[in-house]
Amino acid sequence: MRSKIPFLGVLALSFSVATTPRAEEPPPVVMDEQVVRVPRTEAAGDPTGAATVIEASRFAGEAKDVAQLVATAPGVAINDYGGLGQLTTVSIRGSTADGVLVLLDGLPLNSAFGGAVDLSSIPRGWIERIEVLRGPEGALYGAGALGGVVNVVTRRAAADQWSAEATGGSFGSASLAADGAVAALGGTLLLAGSGDTTDGRFPYLYDPTPTLPGDPLVARERENGAARRAGALAKLSVPVLDGWLDTVVQASAGRRGLPGFARNPTPDDWQRDGRLLVAARYARGGPGGLTLGGRVSGRFDRLDVRAGDPVPYRQRGAAGGAAAELGWSHGAGQLSAQLSAEAETVEAGGLPSALTRWSTGLAVGDDLLLLGARLRVAPALRFDAVGPFSGLSGKLGGSWRLGDGWSVRASAGRSFRAPSLAELYFQQGLVTPNPDLVPETGLAADASLVADGPLGLATLGGHVTRYRDLILYQPTWRWRLQPFNSGQALVAGIEAELATAPMLGLARATFSGAYTFLFTELLKGRTDEVGNQVPYRPRQRLYARATAAPGRFELHVEAHYVGRRFSDTRNVEPIPATLLWNAGAAVTLYRPLAVSLHAEVKNLLDDRTLTDGLGNPLPSRMVLLTLRAGSSPTTPHTEGTP
Repeated sequence: MRSKIPFLGVLALSFSVATTPRAEEPPPVVMDEQVVRVPRTEAAGDPTGAATVIEASRFAGEAKDVAQLVATAPGVAINDYGGLGQLTTVSIRGSTADGVLVLLDGLPLNSAFGGAVDLSSIPRGWIERIEVLRGPEGALYGAGALGGVVNVVTRRAAADQWSAEATGGSFGSASLAADGAVAALGGTLLLAGSGDTTDGRFPYLYDPTPTLPGDPLVARERENGAARRAGALAKLSVPVLDGWLDTVVQASAGRRGLPGFARNPTPDDWQRDGRLLVAARYARGGPGGLTLGGRVSGRFDRLDVRAGDPVPYRQRGAAGGAAAELGWSHGAGQLSAQLSAEAETVEAGGLPSALTRWSTGLAVGDDLLLLGARLRVAPALRFDAVGPFSGLSGKLGGSWRLGDGWSVRASAGRSFRAPSLAELYFQQGLVTPNPDLVPETGLAADASLVADGPLGLATLGGHVTRYRDLILYQPTWRWRLQPFNSGQALVAGIEAELATAPMLGLARATFSGAYTFLFTELLKGRTDEVGNQVPYRPRQRLYARATAAPGRFELHVEAHYVGRRFSDTRNVEPIPATLLWNAGAAVTLYRPLAVSLHAEVKNLLDDRTLTDGLGNPLPSRMVLLTLRAGSSPTTPHTEGTP
């Protein structure tokens, strides 16, 4: 059926932000033919924020998707709904998954469809790095960044560079990815494509009588879990009129079976989705330290779901936006301003006609270097109007360079998220809308100590956040769920990360890890709920990795620990703690073309009782083999940001 939604072109007449100056990359440390970058903890958009920058090259040859890369950062919680191509979302510092703004090359993937962004819908073959920013970032990234931001940055175009890889393994899983760049129109053109498939059939152990301890577990096989996804990317960067024009086109589509819960399988349910993103950005320098720029973008989404009913539920969406940017390099730093506008239209089953909502934003900020560049202060303020809702987001960040690789960072901010059109007006299965919803808000502060030197990186920080008017889904009648602004919560915690440069001589061993301690408390609700832990938020989470890379070989082992959590606000239904081990090995076969062979084992101990928070079984032991090649010699891995 052809979508009735027209293309949305939006023009913005505005002054607008010059982008925040990019954080300078530390110089590489060269050891024979292995290049190791000292880890970075500065995101390009917010150099004073609590951030982890995850370089995808560090995990080259490992079948890690976006969610698994994000899971290597502290302060995050991955919500994995069954694994192997199924829905995967992220929560940051106790926020709901809806309160995390997910960007692809700076373009928001959060849509008026509502719900959290599915990280599994982003093809992993595109990724150059992922910036994970923790805390309210609405002043710099826009409304919706209540708990933080995940910015997925795709490959840069570098002429005559190319790479390719093929993976195959357990449960009918396979993937292909390739990219290449050429000189074009005085600039560079990058083309990339990828595809993934799995039959999703894996064995697991099931407890049919969980209330009767001691009963034997039953062996089953996961059915209707097949998933397929493909993606394509084109990026063109060319000089135009004394400036630089960057354009990008990104497309992805997929189909997955929806197997249901272990106690309630759904062998006939499925989902199809697709996304097309188009964007262009132009920037040029002007007199007196001015920088002028602007961008236009468009996004098209489609979603078809069969969940119980014989007739699939269909949604179509389109969005178009533009922004103008102005920056001024003054004596102490970089002043920036931005004015943007966007229109979003959604057509869905059950709606008499398409719904359209306009959004506008005005932002100003500064990035000041004081006291001989030892002190960095970055204030920012943004006003957003999202349909009938409006609000201010603000942030004040700072960093103090103590010397000898030591520094202190601190920030405080406020952000808000307007309810989606789906939450306000859509009837989606058993979920009913609520037109009386108001925006969620978050007020937070954090501080951290950073040690960054030739031996590696270590950070230790703390944070506190108060969320108000959280949108939570509650049962109403006839098994229906409805969103209400019934949530208020206090969240505090400790975050630590570590990454070392190579050590132990020829072993070239590196160690990295991330630890999260998260205290959450419900401040509003029934008497038996107030003071309890927020559901699905583990108190502790640990990621640890050890790698050795002697000569042509590489070995690694990693552990993921997620502490006990609860699935209900009364804290009477615990979800047991889990510990997952992965391991891998790689060998470089031919250095001139960077040909390498990788073997990876996930769930090394073959724990078949693992489940997600909703009771979906997770895959048993999985073995994957990957063959990679590229245009320049590299070792199997480039250790970097933790």
